[in-house]
Order: sequence, then C-alpha cells, then structure tokens
Amino acid sequence: MWSGWRRLRRWALRLAGLGTLVVVWQTLSSLGYLNTLLFPPPSAVAATLIDLLRDGSLLENSWASIQRVLAGFAMASIVGIAFGILLGWSELASEVLKPIIEVIRPIPPIAWTPLAILWFGVGNSPSYFLVFIGAVFPVFVNTYVAVRGIEKSQINAALCLGARPMLILTDVIVPAALPMIFPGLRIALGVGWMCVVAAELIAAQSGLGYMIQQSRMMLMTSSVLAGMLTIGAIGYAANSLMLMLERRVMRWRSEAVS
Repeated sequence: MWSGWRRLRRWALRLAGLGTLVVVWQTLSSLGYLNTLLFPPPSAVAATLIDLLRDGSLLENSWASIQRVLAGFAMASIVGIAFGILLGWSELASEVLKPIIEVIRPIPPIAWTPLAILWFGVGNSPSYFLVFIGAVFPVFVNTYVAVRGIEKSQINAALCLGARPMLILTDVIVPAALPMIFPGLRIALGVGWMCVVAAELIAAQSGLGYMIQQSRMMLMTSSVLAGMLTIGAIGYAANSLMLMLERRVMRWRSEAVS
C-alpha cells in the first residue's frame, strides 16, 4: 500500500513538472514573448505530432532509428563487455590493448562520420558504425573498472573450491561486475541515440534525424520540435526498460536501483 502510494506520488510530481513547463511555454508564446515561427507553442507541436502520426511518417522514421540503435547497441554491448572482462582479468591484455583503446576513446563519434560514409556508403551501415563507436566505450570502461575492482579473495575462494576458469567467469566475475555493467549499458544506449540522430542528419534517407533535417530545410519548425520530442520520449522509454531489466536480472541486490 505504502509503496504504491510512493510510486503514484513520484509519477504525479514528474507529470507536474512537465505540465508546468508546457503551461509556461504556451503562455510565453501566447503573450508574444517567443517567435512562434522559430519556436512554435506546444499546441502547434502537438497538432504536428498528430498529423505525423496520422500519415505514418513519424512511426516509420522512429522505427528506422530504433532499428539502427538496436543493431549498433547490440554490437557495442557484446564487444564492450567482452573486452572489458578480458582487459580487466588479464594484465597482459590490458598492457597491450588499453593504450590503443585510450587513444581512440576520446575521438568524438561524429568525427568518424566522413570515414563511415567512405567505408560504408550512404544507408544503414554508417549509422550502425557510429552508434557502435559511441556506445562501445561506456560499456567497456564500466566493465573494465568493475572487473578490476573485484576482490581477489572471491576468486581465490572459488579456486580453492576447485572452480575452473569458465566457472569463475560465469559465477564470480560476471555477477560481481553486473552492478557497474548495467549503468554502462544505460549510458551507452543514450549515447547511441545521440549518435544515430547525428548520423541520420548526414548519411541516411530515413529516420528521425533525417526527418528533422528535411523539416529544417523547409522551415517546418514544429516538425523539428516534434521529432526532437519523439527522440526524447523513445530515449526515456528505452532507459526505463533498461532499468526494469536491471532490476529483474539483479533481484539479489538489496538496495533499490535508481
């Protein structure tokens, strides 16, 4: 009963904050403090969202972006976790590979765009690559730090009990690293969304970024804002799903995941 009330109160506060923002925005537009051509009021953006939903273009472009993010994020998760465990577990691998990773990691994903277009052409492949580049490093860093931080006594205890390396990996290292791996995955998913929009602005013929770019060129500001709000809503939903997955996978954790 009490937890249900707390959940209801939390959602009420969130909706109140969003509602206040919308009311202030609409009021400023109505009073003439905002240029409605460059910054349309919420009512105009809502009408545009409805029109885009009716003609199917918003759903079509949203699904194109989601597919690209999921593909790049899946590859980044596999590679980031694998290399994070490898370099965290092996001192030799860390000494050899970590300098290379640390040189590449600070390069902004958008800086890879010209090479992505030259390597893969225009289409889905550059978007996959840019999402992968943006998402792989948060996953790797969190996994690496988590594996490095595992108490040696846990591993030694497993070895004393006769555990083989694969069993140590699956029953000691991975469970101990999960509390840090999941936040890395959530960060990577958010970065992946930013990267796919940047890629679609330049090297795609569909997607929310492409829709925003086309709307900008035709001075359809309400469509630009509608696309941006859709990106934010999908990103929020994706983060919420990751939190649900995190709670389900790590039920053994006593503290609540925020």
